[in-house]
Amino acid sequence: MGSLNAMTTPLYSFVVPIYGDGYLALPFCEAMQAAMENLLHACDIEKFIEVIFVNDGSPNNSQDQLLEASRRFSFVKVIELSRNFGQHVAVSCGYRFATGRYVGMINADQQDPPDQIGALIDALHAGNCDIAIGLRSQRTASWLNSFTSRAFHTAMNLLTGAKTPVNAATLRMMSRQFVDAYNRLSEKTPYIPGLENWLGFRHVYVPIRHQARISGKSTYSFRKRWRLAVESIIGFSDLPLRIAATLGFAITSIGMLLSLGLVIQKLFFTRLAPGYTSTITIVVFLGGLNLMFLGLVSLYVGRILREVQGRPQYIVKSYDGFQHAGIEALRRELTRVDEPKVFEKAPR
Repeated sequence: MGSLNAMTTPLYSFVVPIYGDGYLALPFCEAMQAAMENLLHACDIEKFIEVIFVNDGSPNNSQDQLLEASRRFSFVKVIELSRNFGQHVAVSCGYRFATGRYVGMINADQQDPPDQIGALIDALHAGNCDIAIGLRSQRTASWLNSFTSRAFHTAMNLLTGAKTPVNAATLRMMSRQFVDAYNRLSEKTPYIPGLENWLGFRHVYVPIRHQARISGKSTYSFRKRWRLAVESIIGFSDLPLRIAATLGFAITSIGMLLSLGLVIQKLFFTRLAPGYTSTITIVVFLGGLNLMFLGLVSLYVGRILREVQGRPQYIVKSYDGFQHAGIEALRRELTRVDEPKVFEKAPR
């Protein structure tokens, strides 16, 4: 990235994932233009910013709506993925294409309004951090979404040892160094907040205003949230496996003590009456526990399989608006296939 022509490299890049909500692109670009003109005190903001929409395999006409935004706003660029790979993969793709000195992530629904970007940029310019993340003072989502979001972030903090605030926003701004470090990661199912914590660097959380969606309804369903939660926990913590091992050891120990007690009782005290109910209860309980632990281990094995298969994280179907130097080299990098490593035998 550092080799790109300085004249064509913007100061700020903003990555915007899109799935089925391309209708938000035009009002978002209008809000972004107004916010950045006010922030930069300039009208020709295309010299300073780029907005990269990543169409994550939308099932509707979102691509046409994004291309229309690209025609109307010269700072807009569009990447179309071959299918739906997931929001965090789409954002990771955008990071790879972003060339700005500072890179941000923001959603097109404007729940984190573009006019709040300035507070995060000020934090980066102050030199006290490498990544600035918005902190919502209040949420406008439904009670179910708010509850599940808080429960998920609390669970992730407990499992991974991270200290991410439960009211952290999607909006964030990062230094070039931070984004370059992020782009070196190769997880097939990334969880961005977890990877940001793993990378380290200096984090700061900046209070921002939060508001309701400007239009439509979020496509981020409960099922998708649940799937992300499972993938994130598996990807960033082996604590579930350690809990399973500890619980298994505890149940085994209790079972051995009970067996010893029953043997002593039968040998020295009295005959035992048949205990059909207790026997069935114990068998069903232990059988269910075994199946649960096998399922848990299978999730980890499945993730290992996806990581070692060597498939690319995503496939870019098309891109629009990228005229800067080095785009062909970047395209080759995104589509290249790593050759297998050859290990020579050590001399005897």
